[in-house]
Amino acid sequence: MNEPYERLLYSAANAAEVIKECIEQDSLLLLVCHNDADALSACGIMVGSLWRKDARFLARSVNRIDELFRQAEEGLVGADCIVFLDIGSGYVKEIHNRFGERRVVIIDHHQPQSLDVPKGFFHLNPHFQGLDGATQVSASGLAYLVSRALDEENYVYSPIAVVGALGDLQDKDGQRRLRGVNAKIVEEAVERGLMHTTEDLILFGRSFRPLHVALASTSSPFLPGLTGREDACYSLIASLGIKVKEGDAWRVLADLTEEEKSRLYNGIISFLASKGLPASSIARELIGTVYELAEEDRWTYLRDAREFAWLLNACGKTGNAWVGMAVAAGVRGGLLEEAQKLLEDYRVQMAKNMELITRPDAMTSMEHIVVINGGDLIDERQVSSLASLISSSGMIPQDKVLIAWARHGDRIKVSARASRSHVERGINLGSILSEVAGSVGGRGGGHNVAAGADVPADALELFLKEVDRRVGSQL
Repeated sequence: MNEPYERLLYSAANAAEVIKECIEQDSLLLLVCHNDADALSACGIMVGSLWRKDARFLARSVNRIDELFRQAEEGLVGADCIVFLDIGSGYVKEIHNRFGERRVVIIDHHQPQSLDVPKGFFHLNPHFQGLDGATQVSASGLAYLVSRALDEENYVYSPIAVVGALGDLQDKDGQRRLRGVNAKIVEEAVERGLMHTTEDLILFGRSFRPLHVALASTSSPFLPGLTGREDACYSLIASLGIKVKEGDAWRVLADLTEEEKSRLYNGIISFLASKGLPASSIARELIGTVYELAEEDRWTYLRDAREFAWLLNACGKTGNAWVGMAVAAGVRGGLLEEAQKLLEDYRVQMAKNMELITRPDAMTSMEHIVVINGGDLIDERQVSSLASLISSSGMIPQDKVLIAWARHGDRIKVSARASRSHVERGINLGSILSEVAGSVGGRGGGHNVAAGADVPADALELFLKEVDRRVGSQL
């Protein structure tokens, strides 16, 4: 990977030069990002980097890029230089049509719409170097490479790049660990003393939450019957002969012996198997590399990088993206307390969402896809997170692709997930959703394993039938 990586570093340095020129010319920069954990990590890294340069900038998150296009048509986008983060690679032509006279930098890891880059634009995308943007580097990783090229002291944001990659589920490629460019960023964070890694059970709050609470808090993977159910988790752990308390003190995962951890792991697998779930596939999700941010307090939701990602996702998916950006940039104090409260509320909401999809009419099985009908009951901003939870829960047949949707007005938000085995057999969800959504008057795109779309509500049935046909054709 060294040669593609070196080319990526060179490209990131060139992107940094464009941004540096804007700063030196005292131009107003506008940072535009999506609203998930990776996007907010990327934006937080750039916010912190520009703040250090005393640059003039604004930052905003959009659920759909059309929001920015509409404002541009109304003359409300006055920035001289626009930096797109985790969004833009699928909309190069539209961006050029609206902002062609400005300096534009696109920092994105999704499959690009075109290899052509308009004059005056700079497009940083790992696919141009032959690197997989779904597994080897996320938008926050790219933003980190650009920020480090702006100033070597920005190495302090290396843990945030790891948070973003984990938020984008780039550790789910057979083993729960990061690889490729992500692994190089982890290595740098560890060398700088900013991160610790260890192989262990992946439970949230391993060092400070009571064991049963840590198990109930774990959402990646989602454990049906256990996630969100502290009572069920307590009963399971007690039934395994594992002490939940030592005297008056609650035991945490870090207190367990290796034999107790093995007993807990096997007990979880047996519990899931008793529910008729594919325990072996979920088992692979339970053990892997734990990434801890060394400079964050052990009792906060920021210590564990995966839980940090969940916190950012909670901010973005509840309309509080600015809180996530600020925390990713390094703001703490009262704002962190607000973010942690958002995460607690978000966990409750996602648990309710998971209950909603168990209703009789919530799931429809077609020939090659399973459709989750969120309707008006699921917040369309949360449908992608819901799709990720369902795909990790073992609730969907392994031979089928997951399509989840929710309505917003006269539009439908769609999120799709495939397995690695699907990808090995030739599935590319990004291209399928891009082509099918475009054919019915919508937009779509993403990665081979995960993608999204926005389509007219009256075209939903046609859209789903055509996606089902395309999935079958690619397989």
